[in-house]
Amino acid sequence: MTRYSEVSWAKELGIDLGRLHAESPLSGQSIRQERKISKRAADYWAHERFLAQLHRDAEDTIPDTQPEPEKIARKRTRVNRYDFTDAQLEIALRSLDAKDSV
Repeated sequence: MTRYSEVSWAKELGIDLGRLHAESPLSGQSIRQERKISKRAADYWAHERFLAQLHRDAEDTIPDTQPEPEKIARKRTRVNRYDFTDAQLEIALRSLDAKDSV
């Protein structure tokens, strides 16, 4: 019987198992990096919330210095009597007749 020795495919392919394990999300180094990044993110968002609150408070204390625009009332003129020419009356009658025929 021929005995086969165990083949290390990682060694054959040139893979460093220690470095490969370090890239795993469950490795100690990855967990430390994740905690560091999470802390930096929490600090960043706390600072952003503080600035937003500071900005809102500043807007509440600044008075509005621009006056409201004044509305200008339009003057309307009333016509007591309309004077139409004969040509205008003919045009109006033709348009009314055209509506009735449709």
